[in-house]
Amino acid sequence: MKLKTIYELAVKKGIREDMRARKAIDEAIGKVRREYRKATGIDKTFFDRESLKNPYHDTRILFGKGNEQIKNVLVGIDIESAELLLADRLREKGMEIDLVISHHPEGRACADLHKVMSLQPDIWKKYGVMEKVGRGLMASRAAQVGRALAPANHMRPVDAARLLKIPFMCIHTPADNCVTSFLQTMFDRKKPRKLKNVLALLKQIPEYREAIRNGAGPSLLIGKENSDAGKVFVDMTGGTGGPEKVLSRLAQAGVGTVVGMHCRESAYKAAKTDFINYVIAGHIASDTLGLNLLLDAIEKHGKLNIIDCSGFRRIKRK
Repeated sequence: MKLKTIYELAVKKGIREDMRARKAIDEAIGKVRREYRKATGIDKTFFDRESLKNPYHDTRILFGKGNEQIKNVLVGIDIESAELLLADRLREKGMEIDLVISHHPEGRACADLHKVMSLQPDIWKKYGVMEKVGRGLMASRAAQVGRALAPANHMRPVDAARLLKIPFMCIHTPADNCVTSFLQTMFDRKKPRKLKNVLALLKQIPEYREAIRNGAGPSLLIGKENSDAGKVFVDMTGGTGGPEKVLSRLAQAGVGTVVGMHCRESAYKAAKTDFINYVIAGHIASDTLGLNLLLDAIEKHGKLNIIDCSGFRRIKRK
């Protein structure tokens, strides 16, 4: 497959698994297109034109023209300069590597990570949080994330890829959409009664079993195994963690348990105050599950030789 084909298939799969209604996705893209039409001068020259068709600012080809033929791919959860040097070293030892894929964003995709957070209020709306309230809560949190990311040296790994002449891309929210959809569908279907049942379902999944082996498996953050689970909400997409104030709104709307990849201390305190159960599925394991589901979809269109690294383990499904 060509590099641009892999990229386009990743975006397409992300849209298919997006927890938002298709109308909300189209509206988000339409808003960006209106901004582009209004832009002038240098703002128009350097406008991120990929955002006119790709609603996920954290998923981009970071280095490469797009027409490169790809067969052998090094895939990791975090790819930085060290992993790119590893790829170059493996090439020197005779291993063919045509592309390196990172889950977590780098370059411009990292700088624009906060722009993806706008999808979260549309998901909360499905669980009973008023859209106006959700967007109001998200505005300050997204701005906070944007400020935190602004000083970072985003281009270090991208420059390493350029100097080593290694095609490089990142796939973030489309993979997170895959794991969120997969788990939410499972919980909605199985309807676990107790928190121990929520944990049991997670522990049946190969990626989480591998994480248990490595000491990073699913665990209870808030609640006891025999506590009632209630309505389960999977919170694993939308760039990074949202505002903790939304937890009280979710509790009022009837959510009993949040299943997340991780939890900030401030969100932990808020969930505890609002008597919401919190299950930590595991960060790297959840990212791995999302990437595996996405790669399964991509490989339906062409065989790839996946070399896993940096916390990722390739597990195929039929």
